[in-house]
Amino acid sequence: MCPTSRRNDQFATRYSLHLIQFTTMDRDAFTELVRQHQPGVSRFVARYLRSRDDSDEIVQETFLRAWQQIARFKPDTNFAAWVMTIARFLCMARLKDAQRHPPPASLGPQHEPSAAPLPENLEKLRAACEKLPLPQREVIAMRFFDDLDYRSIAQITGDSEVALRSRLHDALEKLKSTIKPDK
Repeated sequence: MCPTSRRNDQFATRYSLHLIQFTTMDRDAFTELVRQHQPGVSRFVARYLRSRDDSDEIVQETFLRAWQQIARFKPDTNFAAWVMTIARFLCMARLKDAQRHPPPASLGPQHEPSAAPLPENLEKLRAACEKLPLPQREVIAMRFFDDLDYRSIAQITGDSEVALRSRLHDALEKLKSTIKPDK
């Protein structure tokens, strides 16, 4: 076996086939990656933006940008974290744009479908989370709802793992002081 062949075998063993195909612009492999990662990206974006229309648009834009920037992806890195980073930047841009250009007020009555009411303790938790600063809400969502480890969150946010642990600790302390169990 020649050294080049051995290196190729090690490469193929270390990285999954779909990532190898993906980095060579294989549309079928990319479609498979979208299928695997779209639900997680959709949940992440929906929590970030809280608007279904905006969320769907950002998710679509995220995967379009991932396809366009595939040459920048390094196969030895976490694909989910790379795509979530793209989604995060798009969400932040959308939120900034919404602050600069608020939508015009509607002339007609608002007909938002109402969701089923949450149990009282979950409603308290949701309200308390809403009051947290965005960086703290973000780390709580990624850690507990997306089940990401600190390394992945650090790749997405660009912050150190130590800073993230500290931010999460501060957020949890704020939540504990805000939500006191009824006695």
